Parts: sequence; structure tokens; C-alpha cells
Amino acid sequence: MRSSIRVMAHTTVTYRGDPAQATMLAQMLENEGATVTWERPLERRGVTEMTQAVVVNMVTEGSLTAIKVAVVKFRKHMHGRAEATIENVQLDDNEDQ
Repeated sequence: MRSSIRVMAHTTVTYRGDPAQATMLAQMLENEGATVTWERPLERRGVTEMTQAVVVNMVTEGSLTAIKVAVVKFRKHMHGRAEATIENVQLDDNEDQ
């Protein structure tokens, strides 16, 4: 018998990539119903800064399923241009396809 109880999580989502795209990940998490606490990275406009990746830790709270859905959507949208991982959660490679 399958339970309909939602598993609530308090976890960290780690973003690696262009500072400008971190906001997109935070928004996608919020759109799925998660609460996100994070510090927006400084975005500098210039040729040199465009090549410098940042690492941003986002503390998320909400349904673990919703957090996974948001991260998978983000990874699909970015096509490898940025990375997002959920602390202590291994996403199936097929979920990114």
C-alpha cells in the first residue's frame, strides 16, 4: 500500500555555475512550493566575470519530491551549463533526460 504522506525535508541544494542563473534555480524551487534561504551572488558584468563560476548553497524546506522536481527541471533547462545537487540525495541519471 502506497502512503500519500509527503516527506518534508530541510536540505541544502548546491548550485555551481554562472551567478546569473542561481536566481532561476531559487525561483524554480519556490515555484514547486519550497522555501528557499540563500545569499544572492554578486553579478559582475564583463568578459572576465562571465567565465567565473560561483558555488551557492541554498537551504530549502518543503516536500522532498518537490525539491527533486525543481532540481531536475533546472538541470534539463540548463543542458549542462550549470550544476545543481541536493545534499545526500542521488538523482537517477534518467531523471535528467
